[in-house]
Amino acid sequence: MSGVKQIVLALLAGLVVTACRTPQTPDATRSDAARIHIQKSPELVAWLDWEKMPEDLKDRDPFFTEAICDELVARREVDFLLASLNAATNDDARGWLVSDVLYSIDDHRVFEAFARRLGDKEDRESYYVALYLAERGDTAALAMLNRHYFQYPFASFEWASAAEAFGKFRYAPAATNLVGSLDAASLNLSGAACSALQEIYPDSPKHFTGPTEAENYYRKRLSETSH
Repeated sequence: MSGVKQIVLALLAGLVVTACRTPQTPDATRSDAARIHIQKSPELVAWLDWEKMPEDLKDRDPFFTEAICDELVARREVDFLLASLNAATNDDARGWLVSDVLYSIDDHRVFEAFARRLGDKEDRESYYVALYLAERGDTAALAMLNRHYFQYPFASFEWASAAEAFGKFRYAPAATNLVGSLDAASLNLSGAACSALQEIYPDSPKHFTGPTEAENYYRKRLSETSH
């Protein structure tokens, strides 16, 4: 019961925080966007650390931080962003830089930097480092995501991108984990898992009556492969 109470308290806390935020009118949103646009990049990166954000902006919803990230992506100052990541000591700031800024920039410098950062840590930053590399066919990153499948702190729907990467590169070692995701609560993940398995087993049926039929079929394929 204590776990249930903790969940209820967390939900109530979230509602209180949401209620205390200042509603954003269209004019206020435009004003915030203009303010973001005129800031220098070092200031924007600093704002990714909530403690360093100006007091008058701390009541904004998460879309404000996403707007900061969008501006940094548009500027594409890759060397500066990588240097900022190396210098960042705040976990949230590093997480935003990796997942919402650098992850959105297709550049060999990002790939090389992320390849050096690839590791077994199970957090937001490590997941997006591995995902960035895996989506470009890096076998070490594909293996990392497969080894830590469903161990990163994300809801099931956020694993759809990893499942898509497994399918895109026909990464057969991930088949067991993909089969286990066919009945996922997230339709995004279950659909991505099925599509990935159809890539790994190109002679498999293109349509199933439901996740149970698909799971039975692919478990049989897995057992045939293991013998």
